[in-house]
Amino acid sequence: MQSAATLAAAAAAGATNLKVASVEGFSAGQTILIDSGANVERATIATVGTPGASTTDAAVAAGATSIPVANAFGFRPGQTITIGQGAEQETAVVAAGGRRGAPAVTIDSPLKNAHAAGTQVAGTGITLASALGRAHASGSQIADNIPTPGAANKYTASTR
Repeated sequence: MQSAATLAAAAAAGATNLKVASVEGFSAGQTILIDSGANVERATIATVGTPGASTTDAAVAAGATSIPVANAFGFRPGQTITIGQGAEQETAVVAAGGRRGAPAVTIDSPLKNAHAAGTQVAGTGITLASALGRAHASGSQIADNIPTPGAANKYTASTR
């Protein structure tokens, strides 16, 4: 079965971490293809973390336990997420969220810092063994193989 996902946030050239909508079916050591066409790039997975990536829809005050996000899909109760970057970055554990179109991710303890609208909220994603050579846009495909038109498929039928 093919493992496939999409980038939940853009990935810059030189990045070693991909924020993805799903980590289902991916494993350390696996070779993946990122993007398509002339921008396709091969990479090897070092570690597989947790899915989900969005941005805050509004400013969030220190002490908040509900983070308004553009989309909470992919965030799962019990997973650790990061909010923000640099000196203001912090981690939290998701208490509720994960529904497509959900307006917020609820965390189990209050935020220590305030965060501006547009701040990244993300799972740990997929970490690569080496840096990307190209930039890839949010929504780009990630798969463990891409079907070749006219070639035999790589799938086998099970017999009972």
